Amino acid sequence: MAGRENFMRQRNVAHIRSTGSIIGRYLLWRHNIELPIWPKTDLSRTLIGENGAKVPEGIRQFAAGNLRITCHTRYPRQTLDDLLSHPDVSLTNAGSSMLKHDNTTTLAVVACGEHKLVVKRYNTKNAWHRLRRIARRSRAENCWAFAQVLQRLNIPAAPAVAWIQEIQVGLKGRSWFVSEFVDGISCLDHFKGDVPPAEIERTLGEIVEILCKLRHERISHGDLKASNILLSSQGPVLIDLDVMRQHKSESTYQQAARKDINRFLRNWQDNPVLLATARQLLSAQGFLTDHPS
Repeated sequence: MAGRENFMRQRNVAHIRSTGSIIGRYLLWRHNIELPIWPKTDLSRTLIGENGAKVPEGIRQFAAGNLRITCHTRYPRQTLDDLLSHPDVSLTNAGSSMLKHDNTTTLAVVACGEHKLVVKRYNTKNAWHRLRRIARRSRAENCWAFAQVLQRLNIPAAPAVAWIQEIQVGLKGRSWFVSEFVDGISCLDHFKGDVPPAEIERTLGEIVEILCKLRHERISHGDLKASNILLSSQGPVLIDLDVMRQHKSESTYQQAARKDINRFLRNWQDNPVLLATARQLLSAQGFLTDHPS
């Protein structure tokens, strides 16, 4: 009898996975039933212990009230747990530095012992937004997932520290993503100055190299504006991975990649030298755009 029940459970789970039923996925989540991993599933799911995979070594999960917290274990536990258990307090502490605050997100640099961290809160807009998130990752979880992916692919990104999910009446509420602070200037601000042509070509070449690595894995950034690329002493670093995605098919990747490239080029519409250099470097690597090269 137990064997038959187990078979029926696996068949029902597989059916929900194949049909993409939102109600079915909710019921599985509500009863703490994990979806199985399919072969060759995307990296962002296998690396974070999603869909039934074992949580990777060096990652810890715990709860604090209605918050569900996932974090790396390489940071001082007591200090970090205090911050993660009360993330909103950290945003308003005397030592924090507010970078952004609007109806959608709140962003601040905070201190955690000897570490300098960035805490980003994603607000829930309305009840419909909560329902849509039943079968989707929150943006904070997506940042966390792809931070692990990029680290594995040796693509520079702000190192992830933790992500937090608020649960209210069984539905996802606000979420928080915590990363290490990257000391650098945004690509947009850097190129506002008087930058020599050789440095322009070198820096843009490093960014195009990153895009080539993403292309190899069919990953699109989703918001490739210049302010989402920091220039550190080690080179370009990607931030704001909210809508990063790994595509199952080449056709969907190409569509998303073209949007990424065109968004990247729009950064330099007022700078003919930058625009021409960017187009030349992208074209040399086979990237397609809506602009003539």
